[in-house]
Amino acid sequence: MKTFVKTQWPILSVYSGLLVALVVVIYVDFRFGAILLSLSVLLAFLLRLRLSDAAAGLLKSRRRRVDLTVLATLGTFLLILALVVPQGSK
Repeated sequence: MKTFVKTQWPILSVYSGLLVALVVVIYVDFRFGAILLSLSVLLAFLLRLRLSDAAAGLLKSRRRRVDLTVLATLGTFLLILALVVPQGSK
């Protein structure tokens, strides 16, 4: 188990960010949680960009260029949508 965590820390860090973002969306604030969600995807982009294929572990699912394009596009659009959504009234 310790070896799995050591080798798969990139995907586990992204998953933990996604989990925190979903908890924030449910219990705190939608906009702030959506921003955290987009930042988690952009973290996956940065990790995939900087780490080698062997070090990326399960974060590597396709060729590097495809992974980077998908993650950058998704993270950017999520961030834009999170900032554009009107603030709800309480």
